[in-house]
Amino acid sequence: MKFTILFLFWFANIFAQQQFRTSDFGYSDDVVKVEESLYKFNIETKEFVRENTYTTEIKSTFFQKQTLESYFGDKRLIGEYTYSYNSDFTLKEINYKPLEGNFGYPMKFLFQYEKGKLVKMIIQGISTTYFEYDRTGNLIKEIQKDVKNEVVKVTIYQDYKGKSSYVKIQKDGDGTGADFTKEYFENSIVTRKELVSGDFNSIITYTYDKNKNVLSQVYDDSSRIDFNYEFDAKNNRIKIAKLSQAEPEDNSFTFIKITYADGTTSGSASLDLDFVKKHDKLFREKDSLMQQYQKVVYSRKDYLSVLKGEDNVIEIQDSYDNNFEKVVQLVDTPEHSSLVIFNEVDQSVHFVKDFYLDDFSKHEWHDAIKLISPTRIFWVKDNKFKISFYQDGKYLQSSNFSIYDDENPNHLIVKSFDGTTYQIQNVETSEAGRLYPLFKK
Repeated sequence: MKFTILFLFWFANIFAQQQFRTSDFGYSDDVVKVEESLYKFNIETKEFVRENTYTTEIKSTFFQKQTLESYFGDKRLIGEYTYSYNSDFTLKEINYKPLEGNFGYPMKFLFQYEKGKLVKMIIQGISTTYFEYDRTGNLIKEIQKDVKNEVVKVTIYQDYKGKSSYVKIQKDGDGTGADFTKEYFENSIVTRKELVSGDFNSIITYTYDKNKNVLSQVYDDSSRIDFNYEFDAKNNRIKIAKLSQAEPEDNSFTFIKITYADGTTSGSASLDLDFVKKHDKLFREKDSLMQQYQKVVYSRKDYLSVLKGEDNVIEIQDSYDNNFEKVVQLVDTPEHSSLVIFNEVDQSVHFVKDFYLDDFSKHEWHDAIKLISPTRIFWVKDNKFKISFYQDGKYLQSSNFSIYDDENPNHLIVKSFDGTTYQIQNVETSEAGRLYPLFKK
């Protein structure tokens, strides 16, 4: 919910001086519908999942309605924005309403004009922003006030070079504080941003292609985010890769379906793994290793070996000395000191007892025991008889299970939160710190 509302605040403020038109967002004028879906890699499910979907309906280049869907596992939240315009085609209202799930609350944005210039933007029940201009019509100040009529943000525009090149300075409160965000615009696009907040300082520089699509944002610590695109025949974006070298887990991929006024379409909002592999180096390398290792046939069951180095550095290889560190997940084991490995190549689970204990021998290769369970769930007890559960490379919260006595005194009954009944066998004779299969009752 917070994401949605903040997104719309940004949306309205950024384009308050423009209209919600195709040209503002880089689409050609004959586009009547845009459907785009953003995908990110989910570490837990080991696959790319759709996180958000936007559907924009357009008439005569003006946005009419946008629907945002956000996905959280099997849950879905939906909100809708509708746009209305004055007779001179200036923006009159934006209305937001949640359609499914707890996705915010109804909101109305109102825009008021004098002599064709926006002078006031009202977010009903939240804030009012006032706009001031110089004699030549350039915007020079925005003052945002809350419902108590207190100033909460001041934005200054200065150093104009023509109508589309200027400096924008934004400060919270009444504008007298030392913290600020300064943006440098050239030809209506931001090329540099400076952020100052207390002892924190940051500078971001941006580069673009000839059509004003952002290509990179580079930070003053040399970290960067890069963007790659594919376009259709009318130069509309249909695929976007957003890549972070420093935080590859934050990489995202957006796929877009464009519908034109004549009924023709281009692109698709479905996941395109070939595009992902083309631009995501780590995923491409991992996928190549996965395909290579899936062809290997092993002569023994426990084919993975593990070496513990200094500072718990871990090396993992198979019996043919293939490096497996890029194709396995090390499972979080908060309740015991053993190493649990989930092999993504064949979806198998491997185990090294007492690996995280200080006296576990270092700089030696140890076989990892391959574990098999008919339910793909394993259980382990510690020295105090506390039982934990694991499935497909994930630690399962013990609170999701209830344990009862079995009619066989050597076993225990386990019931999961969804009502499924399992059985722990030979609990008394089991070894603490070792994983065992959980059976279906």
